[in-house]
Amino acid sequence: MPDLKGRRRRAAPAEPAERGSVTAEFALALPAVVLVLLLVLGLGVHGAARVSVEEGARTAARELARGTSADTASRLAREAAGQDSSVQLSHEGEYAVVTLRRPVQILGLLELTVDHEAEAHVRIEQLPGAP
Repeated sequence: MPDLKGRRRRAAPAEPAERGSVTAEFALALPAVVLVLLLVLGLGVHGAARVSVEEGARTAARELARGTSADTASRLAREAAGQDSSVQLSHEGEYAVVTLRRPVQILGLLELTVDHEAEAHVRIEQLPGAP
C-alpha cells in the first residue's frame, strides 16, 4: 500500500508464533484430501463393475436368444463381467432369464465388498420346423 509520499510499504515480517502455520494446516488437510480421492476412486470402480455386470447379463441373454448353448452363454457372461462372477440361467415360459452376480471390493483399504446383481430376460424364438 502506498503511503502519503508514494512509496510502497513493506509487509511486516511474520511473528514467531505464526511461522509454520501453513505447513501445519497442510498437514491437517492432507488426510482429508487423500480420503476424498480414495472415495472417488472407489465409486469409479463401483460404477465400472456395475456396468460390466449388466453387460455380461445382456450378452448371455442375447446369445441364448440366438440359440447358442447355455455353457457358451455362461462363458461369455463371465468374460464380460469377470471370472469371479456367478451365472444362473433359467426359463420362465418362453423367456430365458439370466441372473449374474459379482462381488466387488469398493475400498481396498477397508475391504468393503458389495455384491452386484443384474438380470436380463429374453424371449426364445423357435424357428419353424425346429425341434
